[in-house]
Amino acid sequence: MFNSILLDTVVSSKKFLILAGGFGTRIADTIGGLPKVLAPVHDKPFLFYQMNNWVSLGIKEFTFLLHYQAELIIEFLEEYKQHNCLDISYNFILEEKPLGTGGAILNAVVSNNIDDFVVINADTWIESGFQESFEAVIPSILVTNVNNASRFGRVNLDSENCVMSFDEKDGLETPGLINAGLFSLTREILESVQQTKFSLELEVLEPLVKAQNLQAIISNTNFFDIGVPEDLNLFREYILNT
Repeated sequence: MFNSILLDTVVSSKKFLILAGGFGTRIADTIGGLPKVLAPVHDKPFLFYQMNNWVSLGIKEFTFLLHYQAELIIEFLEEYKQHNCLDISYNFILEEKPLGTGGAILNAVVSNNIDDFVVINADTWIESGFQESFEAVIPSILVTNVNNASRFGRVNLDSENCVMSFDEKDGLETPGLINAGLFSLTREILESVQQTKFSLELEVLEPLVKAQNLQAIISNTNFFDIGVPEDLNLFREYILNT
């Protein structure tokens, strides 16, 4: 069922964290109050396709950071593992209250004594770039070219692929490099913020950029962010045609 490229030796040195606690406010009317990662894509939840992709890459250990409707996500994941008879393991970290993206990650790595890790936004579809991210120098961020960067903001790099700036969403429907939502970081970097509730983007990535200490990994991956109905529909079309 899965065509593994065996990341086992790489994954063993960095844990794989998945941010899956979001409310999905912008697509709530479309998915009927489900957590965003369980948004229906034909007859399967979005997370089904994510898991298929991640497992096919040889990833075997998954740490899910959960909040909204956590029990539904856990139920799906346990059924997925059992139905496919997979040799994979889950670790579920539940936030009692929202801590922001940075705070959620810090809570997870401190409570589980994790030092180095790769973290992804669960509502972001990326097909490739994982191998490079697990092997990359820390800190690093995966970036990819899209035909229309207006909704995401743009990432500007120097000649050595060091991130120089994140540009705000400019409304220009033109191609550009964007943040693909896959990061290689350390517990030490997050602890330096000295807060418990904070934004990964504002309190971690921006200071790293100002210090010229964030390396970009460029990937020509298929990319979807299902956070708005239009892009969820684009992903549905993509699955239908693959």
